[in-house]
Amino acid sequence: MNLAGYDGILFDLDDTLMDHTGASIKGLDSWCQELGLPTGQYQRWAEIEFKWVSRYERGDLSHPQQRRERAKEFTGQLHLTDEQATKLYDGFIRGYQAHWAAFDNAIPTIHTALAAGKKVGILTNGAREMQEGKVRAGDLVIDGVELIPLVEYDAPKPRPGAYSLGCEIIGTAPERTVMIGDNWLNDVEAPRQAGLKGVYFYQGLANQPKPQPADQEVITSLSQLVFSA
Repeated sequence: MNLAGYDGILFDLDDTLMDHTGASIKGLDSWCQELGLPTGQYQRWAEIEFKWVSRYERGDLSHPQQRRERAKEFTGQLHLTDEQATKLYDGFIRGYQAHWAAFDNAIPTIHTALAAGKKVGILTNGAREMQEGKVRAGDLVIDGVELIPLVEYDAPKPRPGAYSLGCEIIGTAPERTVMIGDNWLNDVEAPRQAGLKGVYFYQGLANQPKPQPADQEVITSLSQLVFSA
């Protein structure tokens, strides 16, 4: 897919540049072993994650609260205080962090975009501390790439303000900017409504709807992106 006609490229982070699902599967199994729970429960965890993260994105609860609710529901410990639930969730985070890794094509893709003169940002709904840790672990701390953690701006995707903010920070107009990511609503549909080009990175992951036949702006590998004429 040739993006030569665009000035700015906004990448999602989790499951676009970083292998969030792979790290989550391994980290969840480690956490379950610590808790004495059966392993192999990633599909259930993903459904719980989708439920509570969606509520955060709608503005129904805070980012820390969605984490606590996920931990309580998964373990069945609904009675926990906020402090106890936070400590419980930290067990998952330790295992998750231990397996952070970037996709093989992530670093060369970013360097290719920069070499083509594109302004590049990473537009993510995660909190800064965690997302900075991920980009360091994945060797994605690259000169000229702006990390934009939307939690601190209280403007998570798919709210329209997320995309205008991303464009403002990297210094491009929405109509000259591309959003690339694995989440159909957050990274394709909502950016398009905000005036950006949305490119769907489809890998057949949990909660990824299949691309529609009429939609040609779909990739299955970052290596399919071309940034120069």
